[in-house]
Amino acid sequence: MLRFFHHHWRRRWEKLYRRNRWHLSVDIALIMAILVLVAAVVSLHFYQPNLNWPAWTGIRHQLVDVSNPPVQLQAETADRFFKFKEPVVLQINFNNAGKTAADDVNLTFKSLVPDFIITQVRLGSGASSVDPANIKITDSAVIIKEIGGDSRGTLSLEVYFQGEPESAQRTLSWEVLSEYTLGSQIIKQPLALPALKLASELKVKSSAYYNSPQGDQLGLGPIPPLVGLPTSYWIFWEARSFGDFQDFVCSAKLPAGVELTPNQAILAGDLKYNPDSRQLIWTLKNIAHQADSYRAGFEIQLTPAASQAGQVLPLLADLKYYAQDTASGAEVAGELAAPDTNLKDDRINQGQGQVLN
Repeated sequence: MLRFFHHHWRRRWEKLYRRNRWHLSVDIALIMAILVLVAAVVSLHFYQPNLNWPAWTGIRHQLVDVSNPPVQLQAETADRFFKFKEPVVLQINFNNAGKTAADDVNLTFKSLVPDFIITQVRLGSGASSVDPANIKITDSAVIIKEIGGDSRGTLSLEVYFQGEPESAQRTLSWEVLSEYTLGSQIIKQPLALPALKLASELKVKSSAYYNSPQGDQLGLGPIPPLVGLPTSYWIFWEARSFGDFQDFVCSAKLPAGVELTPNQAILAGDLKYNPDSRQLIWTLKNIAHQADSYRAGFEIQLTPAASQAGQVLPLLADLKYYAQDTASGAEVAGELAAPDTNLKDDRINQGQGQVLN
């Protein structure tokens, strides 16, 4: 082998190198280039890089499994029912299981029911681990500047809704869409929020008339009332509900000088009178959502005493009601302003309630 290289060297020396050293320089350069290439190929073949350095472990250079993102959200509500103009107390629990911080976490709240519109989102008074300085709130969205890697926490919020209580839709379906940045990737993830029921609302009204809203005369006797002379009026009770109620009771007492006549117009339920306690009780077994108003009417007769001259006299006293919300089981109760001889709902005779002598 050595003799072959030696012989080859002598031939090129006599033929080329001795006449022009330029050929020798070119051959040496080519040999060096070949050696470098061989060394590079061998080095790459045996090179085993450590891919666990930060540029490869960070999510910034990885594709995130959108079906199992590192930031997990959970939501809890304080109650299953909500009312318009009252906040829904919502707690967001978050957990970033990744090593990289989630930046600009945008939580956008959306109602999936057209009848209910989100009008405002505010920070709640409950426990929250997020610094308020790192939070920006718009009408229906919350932006958290950063959720650090390998961290968890809570965020307390109050969400307000707008809508019509008489809406046929009683269940609120809603969600929050989370959008945030992990490295160079934008992650979007919807989260269904706990469904809520619109709390039932009961409206009860008591009105007194001498002339009906259509102008028909219902009462008898002098207007304004006169001492010693009887004047009769009609009292109408009305109940209407948004949602379903059961076991409705409306009660009142007759003041001194007021008596119940036999004339009644009971369109729904039962009206009972106890002369010993002078108490009237109107009961309804059930009140259905969006049904026509439930009504009961009865006539009373007032005979003012001399000591009552110059006064506006009550026609009922201690007027109150209660019922049970069928959906929640909660009791709803209230008091009503007692009608008097001024007849504020009577367009013809209102304001003529002062007893004349």
